[in-house]
Order: sequence, then structure tokens, then C-alpha cells
Amino acid sequence: MSVLEEVQNDVRTAMKARDRDRASALRLIVDVLQQDAKLGKGDEIAVLQRERKKRVEAAEAYEDAGRAEQAAAERFEAELIEGYLPQQLSDEELGEIVGAPTVSG
Repeated sequence: MSVLEEVQNDVRTAMKARDRDRASALRLIVDVLQQDAKLGKGDEIAVLQRERKKRVEAAEAYEDAGRAEQAAAERFEAELIEGYLPQQLSDEELGEIVGAPTVSG
């Protein structure tokens, strides 16, 4: 199942649960993923990372402007997006991988 399909399923679930904020935020993610697919790029992870970064930066800007409610909404969307991104490696895990002997064949 693609990320787009997963998000679309989650939109339906949020709508059935009458969770309007979550459904609305998820619809925005669906729109961005569909636009990227139409352009033929098809890199869902890059799209999600870019959109998450936008939300985090917007939340910081709103916070600096004293607009806590808008900042909270942006952070909520960033957290939703983060849930669809693959788990990132910790510094320890990365060190183990980099320090691991390579197999040449």
C-alpha cells in the first residue's frame, strides 16, 4: 500500500470518527501527494519531508509572532506527517552501520 493510499484510508477513518481537524489536515497531505504523483515525480517520502519542514517552520514563525493557536495547528499537521515518514536511525544505529565492516564480493 502506498503512502497516498494509507493517508486516504486514514482520512475516511477520521471522517467516520467525526475528527474534523485530523480529516482536514490529512486531506491537505492527500492533495500534496496527488499533485506530486500527477507531476510524475512519485517520491512520496521527499514530499512528506518537505511538507513537514514547511509546517515546522510555519509553527516557529507563528510562535515568534505570538500566534500560539496557529502554531499549534501547524505542529499538529507536522506530527501527522511525521507519522507517515519512515523511522530515522539514531546516532548510535548510524554509527554501527558506518562502522560495520563491508562485504566485498
